[in-house]
Amino acid sequence: MAYREINSTQNEHIKLLAKLKERKYRKELNLALIEGWNILEEALQQELLVEILTTAPNRLKLKNISGVLLTICSEPILAKLSQSKNSQNIIGVIDLNKTKTKSDFEINQNILLLENIQDPGNLGTLIRTGLGFNFTNIILYNHTVDIFNDKVLRASQGAVFRTIIKELNLEEIKVLQANQYKVITTNLNQKSTFLQDWQFHKTEKYILALGNEGHGLSPDLQKLSDYNIQVKINPKLESLNVAQAGTILMYEINRQLEGK
Repeated sequence: MAYREINSTQNEHIKLLAKLKERKYRKELNLALIEGWNILEEALQQELLVEILTTAPNRLKLKNISGVLLTICSEPILAKLSQSKNSQNIIGVIDLNKTKTKSDFEINQNILLLENIQDPGNLGTLIRTGLGFNFTNIILYNHTVDIFNDKVLRASQGAVFRTIIKELNLEEIKVLQANQYKVITTNLNQKSTFLQDWQFHKTEKYILALGNEGHGLSPDLQKLSDYNIQVKINPKLESLNVAQAGTILMYEINRQLEGK
């Protein structure tokens, strides 16, 4: 593994990498930072890493890795790049051109549509749950938080690298619906059927649409609804968190379609 040493927080390369904390620079440079051993190992498996930055004591742990530049640096440099209180003194740089965001959706896989999700923890959890329950095609719509936000990456536990995630507009979503996808919404203001009373069919493909934490789905997406389904909860509770509701819905849809 090729390696080098950088000792100054004012190094131009370090300054450039620090900009990747902002979404606009991630999009401009097609690079993103990841932190921690678990996510780093996941990115290695997917061949996304172009550089690893760590302290000298970690060099031996990385001796069997090839094709990735190793930069040995000081803890102050890692602190400058880190967005976490626990980066484990290892940071990776990934090439966004190599992620599955460039791939076509998997045929016959259900789609998770996320509109304007603003909490990074919610987004990461939903992506991870989507992988768990076969919603591996994911649409981000209408200003949903960036998937390469550090909190999203940590909550997803690397699932962002194993799912196909695309930012689509309303017309592109309508095209998918025209191609035999049924849109499931969860709008409490529309006539709905309780989840436990609904039968999902193996002959249908589904888009499960989940909306903003405070405002739900926009009117534009509500109009696309084929089925509006509600999770029955204790009347003392006004509503579920979007990640909780999404988990329940994806589990039940997958359970029925898998015949379990």
